[in-house]
Amino acid sequence: MTISEIVKIDNRGRIVIPGSARKLLKLNPGTNLLMHVDETRNSITLTPFLGKDTKPIKINILMKDQSGALARVATAISDLGINLLLGEAHIVSKGLQAEWTIVADLNSADSEISIEDIERKIKESGGALKVDFKNF
Repeated sequence: MTISEIVKIDNRGRIVIPGSARKLLKLNPGTNLLMHVDETRNSITLTPFLGKDTKPIKINILMKDQSGALARVATAISDLGINLLLGEAHIVSKGLQAEWTIVADLNSADSEISIEDIERKIKESGGALKVDFKNF
């Protein structure tokens, strides 16, 4: 089932998610939403997280622009048990560098794993040149 509704932005930049949409997606007060803005498509997407205990983090990975680099990095992240919520990749310099920006849920990963361990594993995959993290 899909719902389309027109909503307005108030003078403080807020919108109200209509009750019909909240009911359909079982959105309750306190539910975390991931907002993705795509300037090219002139769109905003809101995606509910699976639980209130989600630990989202943004990871920006600069990698070699070569066949298999993204797959090696993705495998390293998967092997750590990290769930991806959003990913966007593009070429920075053809044949030299590409960039992959992801929003990940660290709640699913080993509770003992540190940001440094995640960075090391990603770099050890052989594809990453630089890894940056940003907490939400």
